[in-house]
Order: sequence, then C-alpha cells, then structure tokens
Amino acid sequence: MKTPVSIQAAKALYAEFTISLRKFRELFAHKKYRFLCDSTTTKNDNFSILRKYLTELLILQYESTEYQLVEWNKVSCELLIFLVSNFATDVFTAENYKSLENVTDYINEHFQEELSLKQISSQFHMTPTYFSRFFKKNFGVNYYPYLCNVRLENAMEDLLHSDKNMLCVAMDNGFPNEDSFRKYFSEKYKMSPYEYRMEEKERKQKENLLTAMKKLSGVQKTEQIQDVVTIDTNNKQLYRPYWREIINLSDCNLLLNYEAREQFEELQKELNFQYVRIHLDWSKFSEEQIYTFYLEEQAFDFLLKNNLKLWFTISVRELQESEMLFMYLKKMLSHFAPHYGSNEIRNWRFELEYNTLFDEEKAELYWRLYDKIKEILVIYQIPELLGAGLELGDWEGIRQFEVFAKKNQRKLPALTMQVKPYMCMETDEGMAVNRVTDSGYVKNQLQIFRENFSEFTSEVRDIYITDYYDSIQRMNILNDSCYRGAAIIKNVIECFGKTSALPHSVPLDLSYANGIRDKVLFGGDGLITKQGLRKPSYYAYSFLQKAGPYYLGKKENAIIFGNEFLEYQIICHNCKRLSYHYYLDEMEQHLEKIGQYFDDENEKELKFRLEHVKNGRYIVKKHSVNIQHGSVQDEVRRIAPYESILMPAFLHNDDVEYLKQIVVPQQTLRTYEVEDGVLELQITLTANEISYLNIQYAYY
Repeated sequence: MKTPVSIQAAKALYAEFTISLRKFRELFAHKKYRFLCDSTTTKNDNFSILRKYLTELLILQYESTEYQLVEWNKVSCELLIFLVSNFATDVFTAENYKSLENVTDYINEHFQEELSLKQISSQFHMTPTYFSRFFKKNFGVNYYPYLCNVRLENAMEDLLHSDKNMLCVAMDNGFPNEDSFRKYFSEKYKMSPYEYRMEEKERKQKENLLTAMKKLSGVQKTEQIQDVVTIDTNNKQLYRPYWREIINLSDCNLLLNYEAREQFEELQKELNFQYVRIHLDWSKFSEEQIYTFYLEEQAFDFLLKNNLKLWFTISVRELQESEMLFMYLKKMLSHFAPHYGSNEIRNWRFELEYNTLFDEEKAELYWRLYDKIKEILVIYQIPELLGAGLELGDWEGIRQFEVFAKKNQRKLPALTMQVKPYMCMETDEGMAVNRVTDSGYVKNQLQIFRENFSEFTSEVRDIYITDYYDSIQRMNILNDSCYRGAAIIKNVIECFGKTSALPHSVPLDLSYANGIRDKVLFGGDGLITKQGLRKPSYYAYSFLQKAGPYYLGKKENAIIFGNEFLEYQIICHNCKRLSYHYYLDEMEQHLEKIGQYFDDENEKELKFRLEHVKNGRYIVKKHSVNIQHGSVQDEVRRIAPYESILMPAFLHNDDVEYLKQIVVPQQTLRTYEVEDGVLELQITLTANEISYLNIQYAYY
C-alpha cells in the first residue's frame, strides 16, 4: 500500500517530507487547497504541533515493529488532516482564474493519458493556437513542458515507492516509451531515473538519525519540565490590569431595559471595568427639531454611577464629510459639560475607526474627519482622539496606512486594533480567505506587528485591542462552555505586557435580539445569560479581578500575582486546542458533539514553587470552574439530558434560583507549613478547567 507521506533524510541535519499528490487527491478529492505554511515568515502555535507530527514520523522511520506500516499510515493521515484543518486557504476567484483552475485540475487528472494540445484545447472549447497562447500567458510556460513536469513529479513517486521497472514507470505516467521518459528525466534532474532510484536507496540505508532522535527526546522532556512554575516572590513589579480596561457595550440603548441594567450593575460591581466602549449614535439627531439628549442622559448617568468612564467609537465607514455628525458632537458635549463637569468630560475617550480596505482617497477622508473631530474635542479639553481601528493580520493594509501617515506627517497618540478569526489577502489566483486556527493568534499577531512596524509604534503611548473574537459565528455553543473561560485566561496570560486592553466583545446575552434569544443558552457571547446565570467566561474575569497589585511571573498555563500582605494569587487554565471536527461544524455546531471539538481531554498537572516566602503556615483556597462545578451549560444539560436546548418555558423562577446556587465555582481549602522559605503546590486541571488559588499567610 502506498503511503501518503514519505521521508528522506541526510546525515541527520535535515529531513525532507514529501506528500504524495496522487494520494492526497484520493483522500481529498472534493477539495482544492492552497496552503499557507511558512514558519520563516509568520508566527503560529500550530507549527509546534506540526513539528511533533514530523518528529513522530522520523521516529517511526527507524522503528522495526510489526505495526510500523500501520502506524506510519495513521500518523501520515493525521498529519494531512492537521494540514488541511489548519493551513489550508479557500480561494475566491474571478472567472478567468476559475478557468485556470479547471485547466490544471484536468491536467492533474488526465496526465497519464495522451493529452495532446488538440485534445485539451477542445475540452475547453478553444482552438489549439488560442489555447497555447492562453496557457503561456497565464502560466509563464508552454503547455507541453508543463505537462511533462507533472508527469515527472508523479513518476518520481513511483521510483521512490515502488519496484516497477522503468518501462512501467514511463507508461503509467503518460510517457509514450522508456526512452522518452529517460530523456526528459535526465534533462531536468541531471541523472538517469535508475541512478536516482539507486542513489535514494543507498542514502536511505546509510541514514542514521539516532542522534537526532535523542535530541528530540530531550526536547520532549524539557517540555514536560516547563509545567513546573518557579517564582521568586522578591521579584515583583507593578502592572496594568489591562483585561479590565474596556468592556464593549456597543449600543447603550440596551441599558433602557431594566433587566439589562440590573445585570450590568451586578457585573460591574464585581469585575470593575474602567471604560465602557459604546458606538456614538447620531442617527436620530436633526437640526430642525429640538433634541433633548434624554436617552443618552439616562444611559450615561447609569454608567457613570457605576464607576465607568465613557469611550465613544465613530466608524469612518458610516461617514462622508458629515456636518450632521459634527453638529451632534458639538451639541452633545455642550449639553453634558455643565451636567457632569469638565473634570469628568476630560476623561472621556473618542475613537475614529478606519475599518475599511485601504486606498488613498479613503485615507484622506479619514484624516480630514480626524482633524474636524479633534478640533471639537479640544474645545472641551479632551486631550486626544484615538484610532485607527486597524485589523491585526491585514499587514498590507497596515503598511499602506503607515506609509500614507508618514508621507503626510500624521501621527496617532494611541493605536486601536481589532482581531478577527480570519485573514484576507490577494493572491495570483484571486482573494484568499484564511480561517485562523492558531490558538495563540492574538499574541502572535501582536508580536509580528511590534516587530515589523516598530517605526509606526515607536511614538505611540498605548496599543489597545478594542475587539477580538475567535469564531466566525458570534453565536457559538462554546461561548456557554468551560472552554470560553479557559480561552479568556489563556489569552490574558499570553498577551500580558503586549497590549493595553483586551476586552470582551459582549457583556450580556440580553444584548441579542429577542428573536434569537428564545432559549436559556443559545451560544451568545455574553458573560451572563438572559436569566442572570453566570457563565465560565464571567468567572474567568472574576478570578482575574482578584489579582493583587504586583506581578510575580507567568508560564504557559499560569500567571502569579501578589500584594504587600504576604498573600499570593495564582490563576491558571487547561485550555484545549480546537480540533478539525470543530472547524468542520463551525457554521452549525452540535451540542452533543462538543467533546469532539477538542484535540484531547487530557488532564494537566501544574507544580508551583514559590521561593523566598516567609516561614510559617499558609492557607491555600482553590476556586475551580469545570464541567462539574460552575458550568451553566453542563448544569442545564444535566437538568435536561435529552433536550439539546432548554426552552425558557420549562424554566421556572425556582429553577433559576436553584441554578444560581449550584452554578458556582468549587472551593477547597488546605494548609501548608513552610520551613525553608519555599512553598510547593501541585494541582491537576481537567480539560478546559480554570482555577484561582489564594495563598495567604496565617499570622496566628
């Protein structure tokens, strides 16, 4: 049986993995793929997983076991699934590019046949002369050399992976005879097919990767050791709790709803966000009619009463040179300045978003609007206007915006950025859309941005992520699950020190329209359900809120804080990577399949070693959210095991109160004695579990 992946190695310095195009087409016959998989040009946590698959194949190459071929095929197929799930790009093409795709597909499917110029041109309803010109223009090579290369690439697979004689190899791959095959092969590879086969067999026999395998084993051991988190408690520094810098509310009209006000007040009381980011809505403003700002006043009063500062966003996509906006802004500020006082107004932030594709005309409009809005803000001593709401990952768009700003000597005091779960890019084949599957996408994109746009950011005070999400569907069953809580803490740990804000997109499930919130759980991104039940995402922010004012250190799965009262806080997670099953179902998820949406369900063991602590007794309180404790999704499923979704009609007030009482984190308590200045702790986290550990010195 021919395997989909082969390997060649040279003196343990490098290894070349070859994917059989023929086998790939057999496995994924209905798909056309373009792969973006270059670790030299981008950062992606998926590369480490890819290396593990390749390492496993390397090891299998030199194992002689009864099931070697079976294991090899298993890992090979898993590798292909991983590549297709995480590095494949859908390409949306114009009609001429579709024609090119059809031509290459036809050649790849029929290269073993005679396939003359006359035959293939008639297949696409062209004359041979026209087809020849069409092919040369679009592929940069004449038709027959292209066809010959396709045949040679497939023939090489037979040379490497079969015992066919040269005549069979030639005939099976479309060459008319052995001499023709030998001639073309020798011209391209500077050796005969027979010499190539013998050379590769000899190389394979001489290869010895034992040294490399030992090194790889050493790497794997190192990875296991990283789960031990050593912290010097004397090494502490003040930090900015950036995860509570902003809460996105978008439409403040939501606060006219009594239930929403009650839930939002509860949320803010415990989580203590600094700014509420809302869309500046002037759509109902009219110069001809008296405008009282009554609705705005109701919402703003409520928000300020709850210790929130106001952050207004204006989208350039909605604007031309709008005098109506400028009039609204002037009247709004003149109305609220005496109402709240200049000290309060001065703390407000305004943001003008350039959330559109770049071109110079749009950029000129952006800066004209920017200047006019800033003129108004200066009157009320509002010091700056933020922007430009650029999209991380759109590197060409950012580059063009940077060049334009530099050319016109324009600067922003602080940058606002957005993160979406896909990237769009232009290719020779059209517009490519790459669904992001990198579990570390936010921190990787931030790092790329800082490394490649250092001049752009050198004079910038802050870089704010103002909105981020990792699902194409804003309503997603994972939003109700333990995974979302774990993902929040994971992103906070990874982005610590890299951005000044990382806000949640939607605070309440009540934000969603009535027509789509007719269920207790419907995949809304809110931290609280419409019945007032707290989700694991809520508890993630609740755990973070308990962090002390000093940062002590972090590792992949944990971050440690402290205060001046011999008290330490550890916040950790076991966030699981999403599997290809999830991406296949992303547009229509199934609650009963949620366990398949993760790569594994393994537990995670974390060991903590806190050094230079005071000797004596310590009380350690652990609060955990997992599928057994604090997960509203799992509790609702236990109440209604045969209902995919529980309808509100079945949920009475006493049921809600019962759920509020039981959907809480698990709490455990232990004491430790420290005699040598070192406190060692060990915890085990289940899949997608989050935990908060409060470590407090007992003075008695």
